[in-house]
Amino acid sequence: MQLPDGANSRAVLIGTATYEHFPDVPAIRNNLRDLQSSLVRHTGLPLEHCRTVLDPRDQVVVGGEVEEATRAATDLLLIYYSGHGLVASDGLLHLAHTRTSQALAHWSGIPFKHLHHAIQVSRAKKKVLILDCCFSGRAAVLAGEESNILGQVTANGTFTLTSSPANEPSLSFDGHGYTAFTGALLRLLDNGSPRAGEMLTLRDLHVELLHHAQANHLPEPKRLGTDTADLVPLAQNRYADREAPTNEEAPDAERATARTARPVSRLQALENAREELMGLLTTRDIHTVQFKTVRLTPGYDEDEVDSFLDRAALALADPPEGPQRMRAVDIRNTRFTTTRLREGYDMDEVDSFLDRVELEFRRRERLRGEDDLAA
Repeated sequence: MQLPDGANSRAVLIGTATYEHFPDVPAIRNNLRDLQSSLVRHTGLPLEHCRTVLDPRDQVVVGGEVEEATRAATDLLLIYYSGHGLVASDGLLHLAHTRTSQALAHWSGIPFKHLHHAIQVSRAKKKVLILDCCFSGRAAVLAGEESNILGQVTANGTFTLTSSPANEPSLSFDGHGYTAFTGALLRLLDNGSPRAGEMLTLRDLHVELLHHAQANHLPEPKRLGTDTADLVPLAQNRYADREAPTNEEAPDAERATARTARPVSRLQALENAREELMGLLTTRDIHTVQFKTVRLTPGYDEDEVDSFLDRAALALADPPEGPQRMRAVDIRNTRFTTTRLREGYDMDEVDSFLDRVELEFRRRERLRGEDDLAA
């Protein structure tokens, strides 16, 4: 199995975080930003081929991006939507943009069937539709009751993944700044699965997301797709890195992943190798650290890194035995915007330093009789 051909693949990530007639969902901004970053890192899509559409004000904005992607994609076409979904009087699902209202759903929403049509006419070999919205399971109802649209598309290898069954709300939150479904998807792409092989297939994604939902009493995600579509690899399985060499020993191509792709086991390897350094990290180390800047290769947003390290320095100033304002899991789960063609911090240097910061917080947790390894 091979990852998608980035040059001939396209992704459109659509998200509505602010509304005139529905409650705002600020977490959707994080969904789009970090899913774009994760797909670029793990799926191999170039940044310019992974477009985001945040807070569209009408159908035309969405339609323009989707139509462009469907025309250009010949390998993978991925369309993602996160936001409010609503069912119009005819029982069909509509996706909300900023000015959508329930009273005028027919006229102001984005009909789900329009996305199906765009997929149906695309030349892409592999087609993926992901819906993270309330009532997204109505996509399955539409497939069975309205002209068998989804059935026609799945014959061409389409895989549809929805965050909830029909008529169930699903915009719950995971406590880390994402909706629950997309947050679980991001962690799966970043950390991998022990049950999957070298690649994460679409079937693997559904199985892991289903297990996560059941364990956390969340709406269960649903999928529709042919057996062939189920086996499409979307990303490398990062869980395999648990047996990989540490960052200092890994080949350059393996080291060029973003911080969030780093599995917990890599920290264990670093901890074993650097036991003598634990406890030596201080706030002064954070204040004086300097990172190389890059422009032509992906880097981390400098302001975001600096702001996060300022908070970490304040947390390190707390007495190790007392209450802590930051934990090791906060370091491990932090995410930064990636930059290209503008200056950013070298990702490997930032990752390496944050490993040390995380180890110091884990040392403090052990002093208090805690163990954050499984968090």
